[in-house]
Amino acid sequence: MDIKNFLKGVSLISETPGVLKKLEILGRRIIHKALFSGISSEGVPGSVPDDDRLQRILLLRQDRIGDMIMTLPLIRRLRELYPGIRMGIVASESNRIILKYETGLDVITYRKNPGGFILSLAEARNFNPDAAVDMHMHDSTTSFIYALSSGARWRLHIDRENRLPFNVRVKAPQDGHIMDAFAGLLSGLGRKLETTGLNREVSLSKEETGFAEDFWNRSAVLPGDCAAVNISAGGENRRWGAGRFARVCRCILNMGLKPLLLYAPPDYEAACAIHRSEPGVLISPVTPSILHLAALIRGVTILVSPDTSVIHLAASSGIPVVGMFLPFDPSLPKWYPWNVKNEVLMASDNKSLDSVSPDMVSGAVRTLVSDMVHGI
Repeated sequence: MDIKNFLKGVSLISETPGVLKKLEILGRRIIHKALFSGISSEGVPGSVPDDDRLQRILLLRQDRIGDMIMTLPLIRRLRELYPGIRMGIVASESNRIILKYETGLDVITYRKNPGGFILSLAEARNFNPDAAVDMHMHDSTTSFIYALSSGARWRLHIDRENRLPFNVRVKAPQDGHIMDAFAGLLSGLGRKLETTGLNREVSLSKEETGFAEDFWNRSAVLPGDCAAVNISAGGENRRWGAGRFARVCRCILNMGLKPLLLYAPPDYEAACAIHRSEPGVLISPVTPSILHLAALIRGVTILVSPDTSVIHLAASSGIPVVGMFLPFDPSLPKWYPWNVKNEVLMASDNKSLDSVSPDMVSGAVRTLVSDMVHGI
């Protein structure tokens, strides 16, 4: 086969849905087996030894925006527990924006392309941590390669069935909320991390808060008179349909609140369709980033949303949440809205949210609003 036909074949394979991700995972596993096959996880400790003085900690959080929102308050608490320590984090190109205004934090950006990936491994090595903590609750070959490449003498992972030989296995709660598991895992560094009194809100600048103020001033509506309704979701099985959202908006209007429609750009026409059906709703302006969205929803009465990062963004600002979820993996901690009033509506299967009806969502909204009115 000549080179032109070979490259054409590679191009066709790369365009096949899911193939690039599978090739990426395969590549990471090949690296792991080739370079680190002699490393064992037998007889590993459950925490970093008490007499080990950590000077640098590297967290591995190269995943989604919601995961970073949940991790942010724990990063801040770690810095309180280890004053003077240098802290770094491996973040994805999408979720690193949550750290935009955090100071004293070395951010290494994980990139999927081979050249960028190798350069980021070199950055992790140059950071030279004493401990690297994989914040994923499942196997992540990518995290393991970062941990090993960094040269960290302690490589921490939650203690569950796992084929990757991390050399510290931390026993942490696995049947409650994900934040309890995260806090337990980070306590494996040597100091107990409590989840009470955490600073949870994402940091914003005057640019983002000014964006929100301009919108509310133009709308002549107060945020507290609104219920935010997010109609977008990352996966097709978490989409719910404009007609269903319109029915919930009608209920919200009947309760004397203004629905504020939140959407990703591809769903703008769906938002307009809901507005035409229920003229009393507000349509959010296009938000340049999730930080602008965070500023926009601060102070709203409630959020209604499928399971997306917007739920965790709202919860971090203390906004009560009605969330529609697909069934959780029973082997992992749960990702409910954390430490905020909420109503969780669970679909009957992982195929879609269709089993969650508009009446169920409307009833959950009434319950939460009633609780707030009566101070429950």
